[in-house]
Amino acid sequence: MATTTVSMTTVLEPLPINALRKRPRKTETAAPSGKRWRIRVGERAKNIRNPIREIMDTVSGKENPAKKLLSLAQGDPTSYPHLRPSTAMVDALQTAVGSGHFNGYQPSQGSLVCREAVARNFSAPGRPALQSKDVFMTFGCSEALSHCIAALAAPGSNMLLPRPGFPLYSVLCEYHGVEVRYYDLLPDCGWQCDIGGIAKLVDENTCALLLNNPSNPCGAVFTREHLVAVLSTAEELGLPVIADEVYADMSFSRPFVACAAATASIPILSVCALSKRWLAPGWRVGWIAVHDADGALAAAGVPETLLKLCQVSLGPAAPIQGAVPEIFSAAPSGCEWHTDILTALEASAQCCMRRCRSIPGLEVASEAQGAMYMMVRLKPNALDLGTDDVLLASKLLEEESVAILPGQCFAAPGFFRVVFAAPEKVLEEAWDRIETFCRRHSLKAS
Repeated sequence: MATTTVSMTTVLEPLPINALRKRPRKTETAAPSGKRWRIRVGERAKNIRNPIREIMDTVSGKENPAKKLLSLAQGDPTSYPHLRPSTAMVDALQTAVGSGHFNGYQPSQGSLVCREAVARNFSAPGRPALQSKDVFMTFGCSEALSHCIAALAAPGSNMLLPRPGFPLYSVLCEYHGVEVRYYDLLPDCGWQCDIGGIAKLVDENTCALLLNNPSNPCGAVFTREHLVAVLSTAEELGLPVIADEVYADMSFSRPFVACAAATASIPILSVCALSKRWLAPGWRVGWIAVHDADGALAAAGVPETLLKLCQVSLGPAAPIQGAVPEIFSAAPSGCEWHTDILTALEASAQCCMRRCRSIPGLEVASEAQGAMYMMVRLKPNALDLGTDDVLLASKLLEEESVAILPGQCFAAPGFFRVVFAAPEKVLEEAWDRIETFCRRHSLKAS
């Protein structure tokens, strides 16, 4: 959250009560008792809009009571017992809690041992190795994103966000007073960025390009070649990059390449967390890694500003920070636990794509290659619901008790998102119901 500078004035004498009474009535709120209180809400907080919640709150509680609710909507990888933190990770956390060394306040930027572990594990080849000073610990990836956007939110600035994209990006931009400009991801080209469209959006107030790889909601994993092309465009335009890499190393059909590993010169704020790759969203540990080879971010005061933002919340819980070095050592990429997780996710993704291709009115926009998601496109003139994704999500819940998120949550009408983190048995039952629903609403059947 952005910091606010408050002017502190010493008040020598209280204001006369009559002066208080003459204040405009618009500053007052009537309580149920009729008593008036000087209470107003903050404009920025009042104007927060979360597209997912706005849409889903209109349909919640409307599932078919005769059928058990099956959710393909929630992006929590721990909803089912086959995707959980490893035993070694849990042991590391318990050891940190029991050690007695992590009961006090930590440095605002994060504990030194934790930041050193992040720096070791997230340095990029071809760039100077990260130092502990380059890492800022946060309450999960959400706060890391908020800090990055707030740090770059100069007055009148705008930021380039992906479409489809995670709706929190636009929520945070609007909260911090940053204009949102969307660049498109191309569904028929593996959800690659429309590079030509990016340059058309940029003006002197554009403050950053945000990239999400692997992608939520698309399940795309960019090739190194595509990343290099996108980042070359950013360099030509003079744009720093916010890299949402919370799904780092959660790819199964092609290797994950970090943004910082695809370019040696562009200033990059890379955000990640324990939430997805380590399957521990409830542990609320995230971080920002500042890749600043030529010192452009430092010259602008970005690291200093990130530190000030961290001084507001004082970082994640100390015991979990203390456990991070052992968590990284116990569950590295390529270990048996990590490989088993990716194998399960790939099998679930293949199940979803196979079932989707056999159902009238639906098609796989582009194959899922990582993360936990895929986007399904509604074919025109195929269902009696048309391509209204919000109506489809509402009716599917009402008739079959299957929850999905409509594409409008991600600025992608005509699509819906499926989370494939459930076991195959659950997914098969959910797709059986989706197929029954689509055949019932097929125009060819009517």
